[in-house]
Amino acid sequence: MESGTLLSHVDTDLVTREQLALVQTPDATRSFKPVPHIELINTLEHVLHLNQITIRKEQFALRRDGLTLFGVLQLSYQDTRDGMAALGLRTSNNRTMSIQLCAGLSVFVCDNMVFRGDLIALNRKHTSGLHLRTELSHAILRFQDHFGRLTGEIANLKESSVSDTGAKAILHDVFVKGILPIRLLPEASSLYFEPFVDEFRPRTAWSLHNAFTAVAKEMPITTRMPAIQELGRYFGMTNGVAEAGTE
Repeated sequence: MESGTLLSHVDTDLVTREQLALVQTPDATRSFKPVPHIELINTLEHVLHLNQITIRKEQFALRRDGLTLFGVLQLSYQDTRDGMAALGLRTSNNRTMSIQLCAGLSVFVCDNMVFRGDLIALNRKHTSGLHLRTELSHAILRFQDHFGRLTGEIANLKESSVSDTGAKAILHDVFVKGILPIRLLPEASSLYFEPFVDEFRPRTAWSLHNAFTAVAKEMPITTRMPAIQELGRYFGMTNGVAEAGTE
């Protein structure tokens, strides 16, 4: 397995799996059982392997205190014409966040990421009754279901045409809502209206979504993952109702 280059160099908190092994884990209490980051990743890899899924590339980032972990894994699982399966991961050992996964796609054309808006949260939040392997086994089954849904949602975006007026309204909406930082607006607009690859020339919701995720590569993983998940919700890549104004 190799360590990939999925994330931007501007993220100063990138770490390798070997470095994760050196991160100190807070002491457990009667009711709280922190999970060492390296134990989580190694167990996740084992559970993936049991489901005939291997990790092609991986990259991790820690917040400065070392308690909150973000990760993106590219997987050998049901490659599509658009890209390869990806798994997003975030967790914290400071009681603020459960172990959470999300289904995604690493797009071949621009090496950008797509994530569904729905999170897969483990049932127990670092409690003393947490059985990590069992919980992850259930989560991976849900991941496989979510990835199947994602491929269908992407197909729908490809079939959803967007007028130029509608695209400008969506561009305005995404940045006004704060899903992406406003500084990225000019570049996102340029990528959509003047695409540099033929795959994104059609005026569709899929092309517009890729314009957003392409500029999001400039963001650190700690803010990029939540932003792309929110984009997924906005564009209807969720079990809820689509919000994007396509026609």
